[in-house]
Amino acid sequence: MRRYVIVLCAGLLLGSCGMHELGESARDDVHDGIWTGPGMNVGSSDPDRTVCYVTAMDYPDGYDWRADREKGSVKCSLVVYADGIPMMKVPVGEEYQTSPDADMHRIICGHLYTDYSTQEETVIRKDGKEIFRYSGREVICGMLVDGDDVYTLGHPRDNGGFTYRRNGEILLSRPSGKTFSRLYRDGEDICFAFCEQASSLSSPLERYYSVVNGVPEQAALRDDVKKVWDMMYSDGKVHYIASLVGARAPVLFAGESMCVLTLPQGASLLTGRLSVSQGVVCVEGVLSCRNLALASALWKSEELLYTFSPGMTVASWQVEGDGVFCVLNSRSSSQKGVIYRCGEVSDLPQGYVSMGGNTVALADGIMHVGLSSVKGGKPLLWKEGVVDTLDINGYISSVIAEKQRRP
Repeated sequence: MRRYVIVLCAGLLLGSCGMHELGESARDDVHDGIWTGPGMNVGSSDPDRTVCYVTAMDYPDGYDWRADREKGSVKCSLVVYADGIPMMKVPVGEEYQTSPDADMHRIICGHLYTDYSTQEETVIRKDGKEIFRYSGREVICGMLVDGDDVYTLGHPRDNGGFTYRRNGEILLSRPSGKTFSRLYRDGEDICFAFCEQASSLSSPLERYYSVVNGVPEQAALRDDVKKVWDMMYSDGKVHYIASLVGARAPVLFAGESMCVLTLPQGASLLTGRLSVSQGVVCVEGVLSCRNLALASALWKSEELLYTFSPGMTVASWQVEGDGVFCVLNSRSSSQKGVIYRCGEVSDLPQGYVSMGGNTVALADGIMHVGLSSVKGGKPLLWKEGVVDTLDINGYISSVIAEKQRRP
């Protein structure tokens, strides 16, 4: 831990002395307001290279993007960097049907995909250009690309239920219930999970389903399961976190096996999220402590890896192999957030937080974290304790590492 703190301090000193900034180079090509630059070629000649992509929102100099009093009318751009090299700039706003919200864009296979809701439709764009739209206003909670096909998992903005689509065409839909907001691959299979209420004379009964390649199958749960916090299908097994009737600690199930997640004294689980990587199952949970403060905890299988100080909650996390990496924001303005790297903890730079839920990535074993200023300063990209400044007026919305780019 001491090494990370020392390196971080050194990085901050370098930053104050005019360290190399990830600024914008001369424009190479502009079409329909979409600018593309030399970052478009990063990784194209080496399929084994891991590329780190950073997306950020860039506002005019001097504009207070934190208050964002002119949202929707102020000039704003969604910018993308590939390994620190400017790659793309897409105009944001109603006119361009591109949102500034951090959860409405993502990098997939080296391309920028966005979703946008009009008054009647949902519009999906790739690299700033529309690829399809469909009737209905949806919150896209999951997106996956397979060749020329784009799969989406969406929740209606005005009602319950969900819809699973391919290129806008419905593959599976439910008028009620909810998904676990995750669309992912298990090998060659495309998967997600959901729950829905069944009618019961005594009390509401929730049934849980895993969906593999569009086919739902009800999960066989024990009779004493009171609530399922998260569920996913991986390695041919259904994994889920559940609270049981009469038990204080939650239980992690993986197929037929189970283990109890140890809780700190006096704490109870408020939320729980799963991650399965190379057969290693990890859990991130938010706890309610005796003084009603919220705090995050991490488990690897049944082992409690770390309980963070009250007021610290995970903003973004990644699991790679048997390592857990995450960034936590503090709910107190007087307390710094922290970065957790496989048991090592270091403070965030003063006045910086993680914005959005996808700001941590591992590129060839190097941890990258996107940090944004609460005071309106320029955002930072943290790399193993050294920070680079992103030369924009705005915030980092996501950091993604991909092994290769696809056409």
